[in-house]
Amino acid sequence: MKSFDLLRYLKKWWFLIMLITAVGCLGVYEFISSRQSYTATAIIQYTNANASQGKNADGSRIDPTEITSASVINQTIQQLGLTASTESIRSKISVKEVIPEDEQTKKETALADGEEYEYYPTIYAVSFTVASKDATDYARNVLDTVLTNYFKYYSETHVDSALFPNNASNVSVANYEYIDCVEILRNNANESVAYLQKKADEKYGFYSVRSGYSFSDLVSEYEYLTQNTLNDLYAYIVNHKLVRDHTLLVNTEKNIVMRYQLQIDSLNGNIAEAKSIIDQFGDKTLDGAAVYTPNSNSDGSDTQIITDVVRDSRVQPSGNVTTTYDKLIQNYADLHAKLIDATIAQGQAQEILDVYADVTQNTDPRSAEAQWASARIDELVQKFTSLYDLALMTIDEFNQVNGADNIEMKNSIVVTEKLNLKLYAALSVVLFLFVGCFCAIFMGRLGDFVDYYLYVDKKSGLPNRERCDAAIDHYSATRLKGQFSIIYIQLDFSAMSRNDGDKALRLLGDQLQYVFRTLGFVGYNGAGHFIVLLENCSFNLAKNCVNRLGSLLAKTEFARFGPCIFVGIANSAKDNAYEIRALLRLSIRRCADAKARQEAENAKNAAASPLVSKS
Repeated sequence: MKSFDLLRYLKKWWFLIMLITAVGCLGVYEFISSRQSYTATAIIQYTNANASQGKNADGSRIDPTEITSASVINQTIQQLGLTASTESIRSKISVKEVIPEDEQTKKETALADGEEYEYYPTIYAVSFTVASKDATDYARNVLDTVLTNYFKYYSETHVDSALFPNNASNVSVANYEYIDCVEILRNNANESVAYLQKKADEKYGFYSVRSGYSFSDLVSEYEYLTQNTLNDLYAYIVNHKLVRDHTLLVNTEKNIVMRYQLQIDSLNGNIAEAKSIIDQFGDKTLDGAAVYTPNSNSDGSDTQIITDVVRDSRVQPSGNVTTTYDKLIQNYADLHAKLIDATIAQGQAQEILDVYADVTQNTDPRSAEAQWASARIDELVQKFTSLYDLALMTIDEFNQVNGADNIEMKNSIVVTEKLNLKLYAALSVVLFLFVGCFCAIFMGRLGDFVDYYLYVDKKSGLPNRERCDAAIDHYSATRLKGQFSIIYIQLDFSAMSRNDGDKALRLLGDQLQYVFRTLGFVGYNGAGHFIVLLENCSFNLAKNCVNRLGSLLAKTEFARFGPCIFVGIANSAKDNAYEIRALLRLSIRRCADAKARQEAENAKNAAASPLVSKS
């Protein structure tokens, strides 16, 4: 059997090694990829003044679960155009508190000393995990959008909960009176200006990148529409006395006048009472007897009692005379302001009644004046709607910035892999390369065993007759090229015992393998016949190889068997025979001729010997 040759096996089965390595690596990659996940993580910190006490800017308790609230997730889905459900996104978001090491040390020390320890975390790690089928950019974009919407939500909920007035998009002559349309738009503009002016005062110089407006710009736009277009339209409607339903308008304005009159009467009574309380307060403060009692505060100072003076439930008594007096004056001023507002509103309603007092019928909606006013109202509604959208866009960006002022991003969003695909790929290459080499060695060695037991002659150790026939059939398929040499060798067993014959076969087989195994095919054709097939081998080279074989055999135990081998050499170029079987027949004939010459020489030598009997 062939000796163990590692390189021969690897060279022969290299394609098997590559196949196993490729298939194995692909299988490992698919398996790991199916269990791969990507996690986008960001660190946020609540930085408002009350954060260290666990409170939001408005004093409520910090609740990081608001990050996964339905409103935040739904806005994220809408902005990114996702088809995922709210719960599918929410379930992949994790919010964990981050406790600094020094706080952990403080906690352990306090507990060891038997002291109470209380700590409100302000730093949280927010992460979003997606399966391997989703891209890393997807995880980063979703988490970034969630945090952006949360900052806006935080600002709207915990920093400034005031709502921007609703849009007046449903205002039209079909729904309201001509003059009511103008008043509705005016009130909407005034409320919007008040809200936007407050925002402008909160953060001076804020400018929205998306809308291109600041709050001051928006205030100017609303004021321009109010002071110019709205006033002009109001004057036009009043001058032309436009009305959809005269009876309804008159009755409505009469009710308004009556309602405000009742309010004015009530306010006058409250003002008179407040004036009386202020006068009494001044007199009794000067007197001093009615406002001081022996009651004491916790610090030992006397408490000034003014409950007998202050009877208004809206003014809370205080131990400080100055503070209480200021509250009384402020309440008195507020009542006067309300009285002025009610009087103005009543006057406006009465003015409308006076304008439409001599109107006896409704305005024809097909008249030029009515159509012009209706068109101007629709145009104004569109302008207010456009301005409303710009304001909302600006407020949204402001809320994001305002929320970010109270919540700080400690780092940019980082996306990490659960499994290191490159590492597993490298390990799988090494593993399956080793497995492939093992399989190649196993297959090669198995082939050696199969070849040995099926196609190797056990006595000579050379390929048997089946292998010789296969080799000849292989070359018989085509014409021989170049110099092809065949060496035919016959071993004569006639003068040997069985054991000597077996030993001679083994010795000859070993030397044939040693001389010819690197040059071509050598096989045992049975009955003492050996075939050597040599490609690109000249006649002289073949003859030299035979001479070397003889020299090697002479140095072994084979020499004691005498001249028992016979050789025939045929060469395609020398013999002009380019067909394998024809060349083989020439070598066999020459081998037979060599044997006949040797037998004749042996017979001649035997006849000449005096020891040979003549009978």
